[in-house]
Amino acid sequence: MASSGISPDSGGKVASVDRYLLDSDVLIWILRGRHETIEMVKDLMTEGNRPYACSALSVMEVWAGARKGESERTDRVMGNLEVVPVDARIAKRAASLLADSKRTDPRKWIDALIAATAMENGMTLVTYNLRDYQCKGLKLHPIRQV
Repeated sequence: MASSGISPDSGGKVASVDRYLLDSDVLIWILRGRHETIEMVKDLMTEGNRPYACSALSVMEVWAGARKGESERTDRVMGNLEVVPVDARIAKRAASLLADSKRTDPRKWIDALIAATAMENGMTLVTYNLRDYQCKGLKLHPIRQV
């Protein structure tokens, strides 16, 4: 589940561990059993057992799109993730991203908040929707479209 990033021999300092923020689309494809997505996520884990997280907003998006009969699987998948809440610093960064891109469409606000969550927490965003995340300074994990 959640990792503090502090190791016993680090003297209390945060260890340098790459962390991934899974976007809603990636979570949905995992839940729907998309082989390529599941394998990609497994491959990331074998690269160093990096902890996974998602934005609280992705929890809302995933549950809003859950199909009949997916509750148990959704609970299981979502229960294995650290859920990062949106706080004031994330909201402020998201507002800055929206101002920079002149995006006033409320539908883009969730993307801005997810991007800001990754940026404020030093995480790499894993998404298929690269065009929705054209933010300077945002680290993206490249996903090969299939």
